Parts: sequence; C-alpha cells; structure tokens
Amino acid sequence: MDGSWLLNNCNLSLLTQEVIDSCHPFTCGTDADMDEFFHNDALDYTHFLMGKSYCFRLKDDAQTIVACFTVSNDSIRIYDLPSSRRNAMWKITNREKMLTRYPGVLIGRLAVAEGFSGKGIGSAVLRFIRMWFLDEDNKTGCRFAIVDAKNEPEVLRFYEKNNFVPLFPREADEDLYTKPPKNDDERTERLEHPRKLRTRLMFCDLLEE
Repeated sequence: MDGSWLLNNCNLSLLTQEVIDSCHPFTCGTDADMDEFFHNDALDYTHFLMGKSYCFRLKDDAQTIVACFTVSNDSIRIYDLPSSRRNAMWKITNREKMLTRYPGVLIGRLAVAEGFSGKGIGSAVLRFIRMWFLDEDNKTGCRFAIVDAKNEPEVLRFYEKNNFVPLFPREADEDLYTKPPKNDDERTERLEHPRKLRTRLMFCDLLEE
C-alpha cells in the first residue's frame, strides 16, 4: 500500500465511546498496553484534556478500525539541550526567534490494527498528522512533531525512516532532561552510570515536509 491508500479507503473519526462500542475490538496484536489504552484510557485523556485520540475506519466497513493515534500539545525546551543540539535547533529555525521553548505536537500513541500491519499504514498516519498540523486552518503554532518512542531498535528505525531524529544523541543526556537531577552529585553519578531508558524522545521539523 502507498501513502494514498489510507485517505482513499478510510475516514477519520474522533475516538469516542460510541465509536468503540460500534466497532470490532481494536488490537495491534503486539502490545497489550497499547490495546488497553485505546479501549479504556483514551477516553479519560480526552475528558481531562490531556490528549485527543482519533481513528481511521474503513469507508466500506465502518466497524473496522485500521489505526488509532493520540495527539496533545508539547514543546521542546531549548536551553536544557546540549549545546550542539541547541545550536542545531536555532539553525533550523533560522535564529529568527530564539525562544526558550519551541511548540510541537506530541504523538503520544500510534497503533495499527493487526490485520493491517506491515503495509505502510503507520507511516501514512504519521504523514497525515504532520500535514494536519501544517494546514492553514490549524488554530495554533506548531513547528515540530514529537514522539516518545519505545527504546527498541525496530521502533526507532520506524521513526527514523519517517524523518524523526533523536532529540539527544546520548541516553544519559536525555535522562537528565526528562528527570532533572536534584544536585551536582546526582548529575555526575547519572552521567557516569547511565541507565537504559524505556523510551527515546525524537522529533521532526514540520517545515521540512
């Protein structure tokens, strides 16, 4: 399938209780936590304004969900980045506005139904989201798409194939960014003995679309 298959054969819907109840049970087949999220937790996220979840359903079979995703507002804190990455971020924004944070959309969850995996649907969904937030009707500024990807080679390769790059080259630096140390001794300890992160922050520049 090419990228156009998704839009030609599916409709986008907000993921609501009515949609969940009217559709076949959604499963990606590889991640029980992801299935649980879209079955139950996604509605709470929407209710409490922590994120909004959407799904693509087949046009000729509205009971079949092809893919689900969740988006929310986020930002990249520039001054907490290593100097090389900070300078790179300023460079791609042409140093027009050297802000302390740059706005982005967080793709918090993305899953493709088991029967549609391995067909390029995930890449098509990412492409849709990026173009969605570039649309002139978008009500807020959004320079970057951000993901907190599982720190597994296959998952990281998927996002890299879709033009996402790690926000931090080193996991130790990302660990300090996501959970700032309480003091210099803790900072030194965590740099000298880095822990394996469960996820990796990655981003892509929407203006490169």
